[in-house]
Amino acid sequence: MLLGVLLGVAAGALWGLIYIAPLAVPEYNPVLVALSRFIAFGVISLPFLWVFRRELKAFTRADIWESFKLPLLGNVLFYCLLTICIRLAGAPLAGMFMAVIPVLVAIASNIRYAGSKSAVAWSKILPPLAVIFFGLIVANLTEFERAAAASAEGGMQYWIGVGFGLAAVVSWTWFSIMNAEWLLNHPKHNAAAWTALQGVTVLPFAACLFGILAWPAGLMDTGITLMGAAPMKFLAVALGIGLLCSWVAMICWNKMSQILPAALGGQLIVFESVFAVIYALMWRGEMPTLSMTIGFVILMGGVLGSLRVFQKHTESSTDDTPEHTLRTAGVANHAELQAEGTHDN
Repeated sequence: MLLGVLLGVAAGALWGLIYIAPLAVPEYNPVLVALSRFIAFGVISLPFLWVFRRELKAFTRADIWESFKLPLLGNVLFYCLLTICIRLAGAPLAGMFMAVIPVLVAIASNIRYAGSKSAVAWSKILPPLAVIFFGLIVANLTEFERAAAASAEGGMQYWIGVGFGLAAVVSWTWFSIMNAEWLLNHPKHNAAAWTALQGVTVLPFAACLFGILAWPAGLMDTGITLMGAAPMKFLAVALGIGLLCSWVAMICWNKMSQILPAALGGQLIVFESVFAVIYALMWRGEMPTLSMTIGFVILMGGVLGSLRVFQKHTESSTDDTPEHTLRTAGVANHAELQAEGTHDN
C-alpha cells in the first residue's frame, strides 16, 4: 500500500506542473497548450510500442478501445474543460473544483462497489473525507474570496466557466474510477504498456483537433502561423509537460491504480492541487498564507486517516477473501471476474 501511495503522490507532484504551463507561454490559448501536451504524450509513447511489443500482444481489441476512450474523455476532455474554466472564470474557481474531486471520487467509488468486498463502511470512510474537505476549504480561503470577486465582475461569462468546471469534475471523476477499475481487473497487464497504448491511441484525435483550432484562421488566438508567436518555447513546454505530466505521471498513476482500491487511489489526486498551489507560489515568488498552511496540515491529517481506514479494511478482508479477488477491487465478486476474463480471451 505504501508503494501505491508514493506513486500517487509522485503523479500529483507532476500533474501540478500543468497549471504552470499556460503561464510559461501566455502568448497561446490554454486549450492549445492542453492539446500540445497530449500530442507530445503520443509522440513520446510511439517508440515504447516497440519496447513493450511482447506485453502489448496480450491486449485485445476491447482493451485498445478502452485505451482510447479513457484518456480521450478523462484526460484530453478534462484538461480542455479545465483550461476553458480557467480562461472564463479564473484559476481560483478551477482550483476549488479540483478540491472537490478527491472526496467525490471516494464517495462515487464506494457507492459503485456497494455490497462488494471493496466497499468500506460509511461510518469509517466519511470522517477522514470530511477532514480532507475541511482542510481543502481552509487552504483555499483566499481562493474563495477571489472566486467571489470574479463572480461579481464576470457576468454570464463567469457562469459559463462554472459549467465547464463542473463538466471537468465529472470527467475526471469518471476517468479515475473507470481507469482504476480496468487496471484492477487486468492485474497482469503491464502499466507502462497500458500508458504507451493510451498515448498512441489518443494522438491522432489530439493532433487533428490541434490542427483545426490552431490553423492560421486564428480560431484560437495563434496569430498568423500554425505554431504561433514563439514556436521554440511552445515546443519546449509541450514536450516538457508531455513527458513529465503525461508519460511519467500516467505510469505512476496507472501503476498505483493496480495496487490501491479506486476509492483510496482517487483521493490521492488531492496532491495535484497541493503541488499546483506550491508551484504557483514559487512562480509568483510568494509565501503561503497562514490559512493555506493550516489547511494543508488538516488535509494531510485527513489523508493519513483515510489510509489507516483502508489499511484496516484490507487487512480484515484478507482474512476471509482470496488474494486474487481482493486485488480486483473493481469487481463485485470472483465469479464476475472469471466471466470478464472469459470475454477478454
